[in-house]
Amino acid sequence: MNNNLTGRLLIASPHLSDGNFLRSVIFMIRHDVEGAFGLTINRPTSRRFRDLVDSSSVDGKPREDDFIFRGGPVDGPLLALHDLAGVGEPCGPYDPSHEPTSQNNAMHGSKFTVLPSPSDAWGAMSIELGNPPAWITGDDDHLRILLRRSDARVRYVAHYAGWGPGQLDEELRVGGWLAGDADPDLIFGNADDVWEKAVKQCGQQVLSEIAPGVAFGDPSLN
Repeated sequence: MNNNLTGRLLIASPHLSDGNFLRSVIFMIRHDVEGAFGLTINRPTSRRFRDLVDSSSVDGKPREDDFIFRGGPVDGPLLALHDLAGVGEPCGPYDPSHEPTSQNNAMHGSKFTVLPSPSDAWGAMSIELGNPPAWITGDDDHLRILLRRSDARVRYVAHYAGWGPGQLDEELRVGGWLAGDADPDLIFGNADDVWEKAVKQCGQQVLSEIAPGVAFGDPSLN
């Protein structure tokens, strides 16, 4: 495995015709020698999370964007990708050089410290290696909390995309997928245009590698 895609976006190539992944954008939760696991972030369904919970157990008005996304073809639990720091686990590029201690946590390379905060039940966060692009949780209490936190960006996702050892690496080798940075604005953006934006982002990255310092779309390149 040459490239670890943990914490990055997996973007379906325009040539990929598999109906399960056509024009899909997948946020990769894990990618290692044992396989890969990710959540599709641009396949919304008509189902709402509020329909699955007792409304009396949710304080305040439920968020309007609580549609459940289909994360992939493999059956799996309901999860939430979000940007409310401290709720669940951070998702980011894996770096084995950072080991967890009793006071710090290292999950996928994002090292963070929880500090007491009287104004926030979850405490304040000190992110030492930069903010992770998203956090993930499957805890029922967390899912309900996120339903009323209109200040947080959230994707409720059911099912997932999974690959066995080496399977995704081979699909990448033959050009089935593109890989891009996990921009939170893409993860939580409009699902209708996230694929186009992700593909364009990949093009900008390739161009910057070919011609460093030249702005994408510079007419002098024509």
